[in-house]
Amino acid sequence: MPSQHPSHVVAAADPAVGVRPPAYSSVTAGVRGYDVVEPLDWRELNRRVAPVPDPERDDSDDAAPRGR
Repeated sequence: MPSQHPSHVVAAADPAVGVRPPAYSSVTAGVRGYDVVEPLDWRELNRRVAPVPDPERDDSDDAAPRGR
């Protein structure tokens, strides 16, 4: 059986070890406010977030076959 305890266990109980003083931290620090907005047209919102077609790869919708 070891005669000494591991240093990390002993250091936690040593009053001479320096520690940071406690500091106040607001519970709402970093919280963003979101205001109420009017609903928008979902089609326009989809167009805004859709990937931009690559003209070099001919990814445009114009080249897509159209069903009848």
